[in-house]
Amino acid sequence: MRCVLLAALCGAATAPVRADDVQVFLVAGQSNCDGRGPASGLTGPLAKWAKPQDDVSITYSCSKLRGPVLTSGGFKPLQPGWSVAPGKNRPTELPSGTFGPEVSFGRSMADRMKDKKVALIKYTEGGTSLAKDWNPEVKDRLYAAFLDFTRRSLKELKDKGHTVTVRGVIWHQGESDAGLTAEEYEKQLTSFIARVRTDLELPDLPFGIGEVYDDGKRDAVRAAQKATAGKVKLAYFVPADGLKTFDKGTHFDAASQIELGERFAAGMAKALGLK
Repeated sequence: MRCVLLAALCGAATAPVRADDVQVFLVAGQSNCDGRGPASGLTGPLAKWAKPQDDVSITYSCSKLRGPVLTSGGFKPLQPGWSVAPGKNRPTELPSGTFGPEVSFGRSMADRMKDKKVALIKYTEGGTSLAKDWNPEVKDRLYAAFLDFTRRSLKELKDKGHTVTVRGVIWHQGESDAGLTAEEYEKQLTSFIARVRTDLELPDLPFGIGEVYDDGKRDAVRAAQKATAGKVKLAYFVPADGLKTFDKGTHFDAASQIELGERFAAGMAKALGLK
């Protein structure tokens, strides 16, 4: 009996990690994608979103442009807190007290893909411009770091024996480019989408474009976001209609971040042909 028990224990200790079919979604953009929704606002009907989601994983990193880099340290359960404000407001450790659309987006996609595992790769930074910071042609800014983090994260999953498929991108950015014309922002965004697809070798990668909040000064960016979604193959537009901010018309509150994530998921599901 003792030998049988020892054999069982040895076998358990050397058992391989379960290999899953992992569906990966990328999350990128500036502050509303990084998320300034206060986790303290997840009460009442929203309380369920405050809890870790053990069946959905996320790996997160901010950049070094606006303060020290903070990361999740690999894939962790999806929950509020994989979000940091730039500069002096950065927390010293994660999870923090804020969140973005990934919380409800990841849950909604997992509910639609019950036979798969869903993982999110989130690389975001507040106060950043598409024209300057995310532009693939501008060296030593965000694009190369975003691509590197994505590739390293995919390798982490593959090294664990998982089958990995990148299924889509959700993007929320534009407040920092409000000074551009609609034509210029559309050109920049169209080029960015094409470059992501080329560099990841995924020409048909769905791309969700989240609308910036209408503060009366972002009409050009908002028009360009909608126009890009209407012209670029497998891009889709996520409107900000009805969403609310907790400040002077920029950052979505907790309830609106949850709604935004669900809108991203509905659009992604349609792009992927899911129910």
